[in-house]
Amino acid sequence: MKDRFYLVSLRDTVGSNTAFHSHHGRGYSTDQRNARVYTREEAQRAWNTGREFDLPVDADAVDRHLVFHVDHQFVPGQTILTESATKYVGFVNGQWDGNDLFWLTDAGTTTDFSLARLFDSPQADRPDVIWLPHHIADTAKRPTFSVERIDRRKMTQGAGLLMPAWLKRQNRRQSKGLTRWNCPGCGRISWQQNPYDFDGCRFCI
Repeated sequence: MKDRFYLVSLRDTVGSNTAFHSHHGRGYSTDQRNARVYTREEAQRAWNTGREFDLPVDADAVDRHLVFHVDHQFVPGQTILTESATKYVGFVNGQWDGNDLFWLTDAGTTTDFSLARLFDSPQADRPDVIWLPHHIADTAKRPTFSVERIDRRKMTQGAGLLMPAWLKRQNRRQSKGLTRWNCPGCGRISWQQNPYDFDGCRFCI
């Protein structure tokens, strides 16, 4: 049974980044290094007394899918050239995921800084790109977790936590007006607004 959890706030996501409850009650952070680690007992207590947008998740599952992003607020917003730089990286000017930059790769762009292409020098044919010495951007990178990767069934209840009674009651109220379907593929129950046609199963995606 899991005994390491983070508490995330689904209300405070920034772009695609999950917001973690920080150490010592210091607000929220998309930087996993600032996330408070809860025991299973602490996580259950926080969920029992939390708000509808607070969710404990398995810390080990989060850590397996961390991606390094760079916040535009922590790097220069103009090209930096220096004789000491041996490699450069480039980000697209004016394009962000929340606060995070899109870096040039061999296949296009990405917010994952670990995939950024290293250039020997800035490329003159890309006036839309801001060029930085690699070490400047590398110093500003932080580990983040995509909110789209949160799987409540596996990362919360599947990790040993019990849904609070208040949340069960709330979910029952919200289910009014929905139609119950059994997925023809896996047999699991799905609730949906459309009472006439099956819209698909999230487990079979």
